Amino acid sequence: MKIKKVIIGIGGNIRSDEGLHPIDIALKAIHIMKDFSINVKKQSSWYETEPIPKSDQPNFYNCILLANTTLNELDVLKSLHKIEHMFGRRRKEVNESRVIDLDLIDYSNKILKNTEIIIPHPRAHERRFVMEPLAELDENWFHPILKKNVNKILIGLKDQKIKIYRERIII
Repeated sequence: MKIKKVIIGIGGNIRSDEGLHPIDIALKAIHIMKDFSINVKKQSSWYETEPIPKSDQPNFYNCILLANTTLNELDVLKSLHKIEHMFGRRRKEVNESRVIDLDLIDYSNKILKNTEIIIPHPRAHERRFVMEPLAELDENWFHPILKKNVNKILIGLKDQKIKIYRERIII
């Protein structure tokens, strides 16, 4: 099987039932991804951001992962949802607080839109908390629909409050 490159966004903004911080939950999720045939190769720094849309929710902690997989795009998405569920994510409302959020941002620069999956992620290019850590890992990444480099996308983003929370840990 051919190895595909994937970009995954990971984040969260509330503690688990056990009291784990969102970053600790995410780190556990990263380490079990290999059990789902998702092999993480690089991880960005952690970024703290306000919720979008703005609300009274706690701030989010986000990072970007570069990974390899032999899974097809839909199986990657299903695996990410299974991992979310394992860590207590229950999808009830849009934009709700969550212990973990795993988003498939890109799958080998493929463009796909159907009732089950949209890649690249339809709002990734609008979010500094996706583009900034992605630029940290791969400044050559090119949005397959917009035909723009990640750094050009960053220049065009509106000001969104974002700060590095924890420097990158080499995996």
